[in-house]
Amino acid sequence: MSVLTHNQLIFQQTKNFSKNDFAIMDPNGQQIAQVETAGSALGRAFMGARELTVLDGPGNPIVQVKDTVTFGRDRMEILDGTGTPLASLVKRVTLFKTRITIDMQGEQIDLQGNIIGFDFQFIGPLGVLATVSRAWSGAGKALLGKSTYSVEFSPALSASQRQTFIGSVLALDLIREKQKS
Repeated sequence: MSVLTHNQLIFQQTKNFSKNDFAIMDPNGQQIAQVETAGSALGRAFMGARELTVLDGPGNPIVQVKDTVTFGRDRMEILDGTGTPLASLVKRVTLFKTRITIDMQGEQIDLQGNIIGFDFQFIGPLGVLATVSRAWSGAGKALLGKSTYSVEFSPALSASQRQTFIGSVLALDLIREKQKS
């Protein structure tokens, strides 16, 4: 069963020094996809992870996240497995909080809640589209900087919307890692 058919996904981080990989699991704990860090090892050593690819089976990319180098605000491009653009995610710094918006082919999606703490919702013109919450992964994993996130999708979402939100969760993790460094 494809990762795009599930209404709940669990992202479990498996990062190390130069990689920021994830296992994506169904609610029963069965791994159904994986996220791999792309780009050169030298580039990752100096600038951190800047490209992530979601694989829905061996050699089957379904989502790509690319951190576009910009000065000022963070901008991430979310692409499907063939490299076709799905959306752009932009971090805007406002006076009192961080604001993140997604331009999904002309439709604006806002992220509301504790974005950096990973407890937020994707809000579109028709209401809540998906909810993300950080899950406790155990003291040992927390000390190693590994995180677990639960993502719940509205059942009515299309495959491209699910791809966009999966890519957005990963993009936010890249932004959070950049803020730590």
